[in-house]
Amino acid sequence: MTVLEWLGKKTRYSFSEGNLEVIATDRGISPDADISSVSEKMRNLMQADIIFTAVLLSPSNTASLSQSHNGYQKTIGQEQDFNQGEKIKYALLIYKMYNDERAEILEGVKRKIKFIPIEDVDKL
Repeated sequence: MTVLEWLGKKTRYSFSEGNLEVIATDRGISPDADISSVSEKMRNLMQADIIFTAVLLSPSNTASLSQSHNGYQKTIGQEQDFNQGEKIKYALLIYKMYNDERAEILEGVKRKIKFIPIEDVDKL
């Protein structure tokens, strides 16, 4: 299995192959290299880089989309990532374990929108 294939299997994010190639090459690893030749440290750091890319460069909320034509309808549902904080903590753990510079960047990430828990007023 190549590094590129491995990276694609390690994420559920809709990254293009180009995104995954950049993650590998930023770490000095050829996307076409065999994953068994990559150290555990680099595999962990690339996994953290996936989270870094998703949290900092991708939206945490995507809108729904509906398309129809001649009775055919296609709907892609809305998706919202409520677990970004936990993902950041996981990536930070990896970056700190290897003293990687991206730890400082992630520590400075502040959420712009805070989710407020909704309480049912009928129960009050």
